[in-house]
Amino acid sequence: MNRRLLLVPIFAILLVGVAVPISVPRARGDDTGFPSLTFTGYLTRGYSDPYLSTAVDAIQAGNTLTFNVLFTANSFVYQRNLTMGVKFDWMTKYQNTTSDIAVFAGQTVTISLSYTIPALTGQYANLNQAAHTWTLELWDMAQGGTWSANSGCSDPFVFSGPPFPPSCHSFNSSYPHLLAIYNSAQASSYSSKLQASAIITSLNNVLGSTIQPAPGTSSALASLAQANTQMSLANNAYALGDFATAQTDYQNSFNDANAAQNSLATIGGGTDTATFTSIWLDSVAILLGGIGAILVGFAGFNYLRGKTKALPSFAPSAPKA
Repeated sequence: MNRRLLLVPIFAILLVGVAVPISVPRARGDDTGFPSLTFTGYLTRGYSDPYLSTAVDAIQAGNTLTFNVLFTANSFVYQRNLTMGVKFDWMTKYQNTTSDIAVFAGQTVTISLSYTIPALTGQYANLNQAAHTWTLELWDMAQGGTWSANSGCSDPFVFSGPPFPPSCHSFNSSYPHLLAIYNSAQASSYSSKLQASAIITSLNNVLGSTIQPAPGTSSALASLAQANTQMSLANNAYALGDFATAQTDYQNSFNDANAAQNSLATIGGGTDTATFTSIWLDSVAILLGGIGAILVGFAGFNYLRGKTKALPSFAPSAPKA
């Protein structure tokens, strides 16, 4: 009996020990959840580049890439001073926003940072020969402060305050895709390939849905076959790094695909009009031939009927007694 009474205060002590940490306020250092990142300036995203052999987010050299971070402050009442910087793998230090942005409890703001991709000249001439990485960091620290590259990037959980410790949020290109920088021929190749592929796929679905080609489609089928051939040549040239040839072949593929599509806007387009007319005349001839056969058969039936009526009639003779 005494042992059971002793267990009661022990259990009470354990329950208090478990409950105390749960009752302490716990939150991220300066925000709710995790800031979200969006971009403007890309030519395409998640594109499987045949030359680089990986999925990339591509942008043309000389264009501007803008990073936009949506940040929502948590309920802790103090002023956050946000700055942001980006560093690509060809850079030795971060390029930062020009001034701090003051953010207060519960406030939502968008912080933007624009960076102009270098032209492919001089030391940057071969940037299009490999996929690249970048790191974007959002810092909350004292106004006018500097974040030490050696201190890492973290957003510590806060159990008490103020004062609140500095915090950092990091984004990088390893997820979801690496960065590709295109020259003008690569960018043009992508655009022509995109347009040609859309038309070719549509025409393949329409013209390839029947066993026999439809009347009036021979011109479209010839142009479509040429478009597919040019597309294959372009894909091969691009994969080998011959971007100038690829640009020409992709444009030819687009032109042929467009010609195939336009030829279907008429009866058949060009020489197919004669083909369609010939098919129509043959069909009419067969139809008229069938009608003629019916008429001949009907006339023959009437003739035979008349001949039957003109034959002498014979009365059956009476049987002899």
